[in-house]
Amino acid sequence: MLRSVTRRALRALLVMVALYSILCAALAPVGAFVRSGSAAYQSTGQKPPAHVALTAPGLPSEPAPTPGPAPVADTPLTLDLLSLTPAAVRPGDTLEARVSITNTTDAPLENVALQLSSLTSRITDRTLADEWSATDPAQTSRRGTVRGTSAARTLAPGETAEFTVRIPADTLGYSRDESLWGPRRVALTAVTGATTAPDAEDSSANATPVATLRTFLVWQPADHTPSVSLAYLAPLASTDPALVATNPEAFEKDVREGAFAAQWEIAQRDDVSWWLDPSMLAELKVPEGMSTVEEARLSLEAKTSTPSPSASPATPTAPPASDAGGAKETPSTPATARAAGTPWGPNSAWDERRSSLIDAARTHDVTLAPFALASPATARSTTRLLENEAASATQSAGLAAAPTLMRVESGAVTAKAVRSSGAQTALVPAESFYSSLSPSVTPSGYAQIEDGDKPATPLLGYDTRLTRLSERLADHNDPELSIQRALADTALLAGEPASAPRTILLAPSPTSRLNPARTSRMLDALGAAPWVTHASASTLVKAAKAGEGTTSISGESGNYWVGKVNKLHAIGEKSDASPARIDPEAQKVPAGASKRVEKSLTKLGDVRAVLEDPSYLYAAILLAASGVNTPLFEDPHAHVTRLAHLNTVTEANAKRISLTLAGTYNLVSNEASIPYTVHNGFSTPVTLNPSVTFSQRIAKAGATLEPVTLPALTTGDNAIPVEAVRSGSGSFTVMITNGDDVLLDSRESQLSVNPEWENWTTLIAMVLLAALVITGVIRAGRTKSDARSPALTEPEDLASVDHPDAPPHTRVEH
Repeated sequence: MLRSVTRRALRALLVMVALYSILCAALAPVGAFVRSGSAAYQSTGQKPPAHVALTAPGLPSEPAPTPGPAPVADTPLTLDLLSLTPAAVRPGDTLEARVSITNTTDAPLENVALQLSSLTSRITDRTLADEWSATDPAQTSRRGTVRGTSAARTLAPGETAEFTVRIPADTLGYSRDESLWGPRRVALTAVTGATTAPDAEDSSANATPVATLRTFLVWQPADHTPSVSLAYLAPLASTDPALVATNPEAFEKDVREGAFAAQWEIAQRDDVSWWLDPSMLAELKVPEGMSTVEEARLSLEAKTSTPSPSASPATPTAPPASDAGGAKETPSTPATARAAGTPWGPNSAWDERRSSLIDAARTHDVTLAPFALASPATARSTTRLLENEAASATQSAGLAAAPTLMRVESGAVTAKAVRSSGAQTALVPAESFYSSLSPSVTPSGYAQIEDGDKPATPLLGYDTRLTRLSERLADHNDPELSIQRALADTALLAGEPASAPRTILLAPSPTSRLNPARTSRMLDALGAAPWVTHASASTLVKAAKAGEGTTSISGESGNYWVGKVNKLHAIGEKSDASPARIDPEAQKVPAGASKRVEKSLTKLGDVRAVLEDPSYLYAAILLAASGVNTPLFEDPHAHVTRLAHLNTVTEANAKRISLTLAGTYNLVSNEASIPYTVHNGFSTPVTLNPSVTFSQRIAKAGATLEPVTLPALTTGDNAIPVEAVRSGSGSFTVMITNGDDVLLDSRESQLSVNPEWENWTTLIAMVLLAALVITGVIRAGRTKSDARSPALTEPEDLASVDHPDAPPHTRVEH
């Protein structure tokens, strides 16, 4: 009996040992280091997922235009107006015309002289002025009465000489009636075969007219004249706002002596208002010695050829428990392995321009352009991001209150285009909302466009004729003609039959080539004219927003304006340079450009939120915004290249902050820390928020994770405290986010958990089970069959217990 009990006990112990071995093998994977109060990690060499680079669509490039032949003179003599003074001719004055005449032939021309002719009728319609100005110089008829002739001389082939005509104003034949003041047509004709004589008619009797230059003067018989207010909106906006990021040398040249230098010289005048691109107002830092685009490309190449930093392979010890029984976060290890890279710093030309703009803006009337001259057709979601950038830049410069004007190209103006642009105030040709292209009284340059039940959109309208005159001053061979035309036009406007005040706006396009000297000459001439008074553009903006003014030409409640309109017209140009209504051609953003810009701006904004100094990302912001820059659309090849550049720069900056894990982890304790490595590739400190999630709920974070701050260009090892929840295997993800919980980078790995408390619980359960079995066996041996089977009264056959494999014993009945 004792022998059978012993065998049963040994058999039970063997079964428990086998069960315990199987359970331990399942809970503790091979290769794990089981230590009380610690965790062990096994690296599998897992690599983080690679980022996919975005590429620009392969659009065909356009060939550069072939320059045409040099223009050939249509007449043997060409004329250039040097001056026509005074600007306002009064009775008793002496009119002086100075003209440069050139012999374009291969033979000498004898007795060349300059004749001055004029028509006595006053110009009351601007279309007459258009026709007069557009008349071919070879057309020498219909030039009025000859009033004076210069001295004659011979011009050698190719020779240029100056000719002057002086005549008393009283001999011009103009009426002295004060109501008949205003512009008059004047013709300056180069003749050959003239004779010098006191009498103009005798001196030109046998002369042959060769070429005629047509211009204007303003007759002012009285001391006082009606007036019109004039506002000049000077553009301060680069056609390529990201030039500092793509070509720093070209940017510096543009600021010092290029297009911006010309704009800046004009903008410093006291009598002009600004249309300022707010992208110029923010602080910026760029790589030294190379462009931002080139640095980004090299950065990506370096990341491709260099393995990612890995976490320390050492097994960390578990953190001590807090008083409440939880785990505390392991402090970050000192940041090490300072990354090598190109030094970054401020751009001197950018900083000088920015400081000058902010300082001068305090004493100027300032309006704002869309950020980076974004197209009105840009998607609204993208436009909102650009508006946020503009608000940030203007806030830092103290210009947050300046109004924003969205310029819509004259040929694309429609009510739908203005409404869909979301413009606070739209800048359009004034003729687009006039009821007629030739109104008897020209209204002020503002209106409102109705939009059903929605608030009306304010419109600011520039005078097309005067604006184009100012734009073409740089390209015009004879700028003095444009200045005289501007004087005549403003005098005509001032002389229109209206007693209500009016304000006219000039607004050159930022893409026009400006000549500061010529523009200043025109503004000086207009400023000196007695019929012109100065006005600021913001007064028009305020009136347009408030709907202030009068619709009566004799009203006294403000500027005469057209009021609210429900239709707008696209404006083009006739052959004589007069405005004309045309079929609109909608402004478009190339397919996909708005979306790509939006993605880049969003990503860059998320990264910028963790930077201590956000100016390190501003060049990338400019590059992204330039993807919807209106002037850039004119060159499809350049635009596609720009989209590729912004993708490169965005990707490179997104990868400057990265996260690395060691590999697969085995947790064999109740609580421990998961190590991770963060890399900061920016030249400024960053602050990141770490977090962790578990797929199978086998573990949880042991404490609230505090933000991690990394110095510039460093790699830091950190750890996340975790607590085991139950045994099992699954995945976990470590993430780093910015302050708005936007994910910057994440890494996933595998985790196997075998908590220490489960091991002890299992062992205790096995011991209790063993004790229970042994107790049962012993008890059964002591109580024999009575305790096991009360229904039987005869002794149990112990031989069947000792020999279970033997044939059953046949019981003999007595």
